Amino acid sequence: MSQRNHIWLWTLVVLWLAIGMQAEDRAGCSNAALHGSYGLHAKGTVIGVGDFAAVGRFTFDGRGNLTAKLFVRVNGNNVEPPLLTGTYSVGPDCIVTDTWGGSTHVSVIVDNGKGYFILNNTSDEGDTISGEARRQ
Repeated sequence: MSQRNHIWLWTLVVLWLAIGMQAEDRAGCSNAALHGSYGLHAKGTVIGVGDFAAVGRFTFDGRGNLTAKLFVRVNGNNVEPPLLTGTYSVGPDCIVTDTWGGSTHVSVIVDNGKGYFILNNTSDEGDTISGEARRQ
């Protein structure tokens, strides 16, 4: 085999390994992928209540438990809920399901765990609340 063929073969092997490792990284999410503190902002509409906006800090323990401190504004009025606690579960596809504050949410982890996008998916009345969080 010529030197040129050897170089071509090794290039293909390296590319194959790199692609395989990237695919493995993306498919390797678990509860441990979401840990530490994240700053969140969210907004939307709550049917029968009005416009909703929130900022806060979520802390995940990497084992399925979370705490959150939120600052909320509904229809122009400030609301400061108490410290929230809840649970979460991360699937191998990096999709998160969590429950806190009486509602369930679905999220997707982005940027290798540096953030997530969240959507309230509990309401049957048509509430729409979505947001984004970044690791602090």
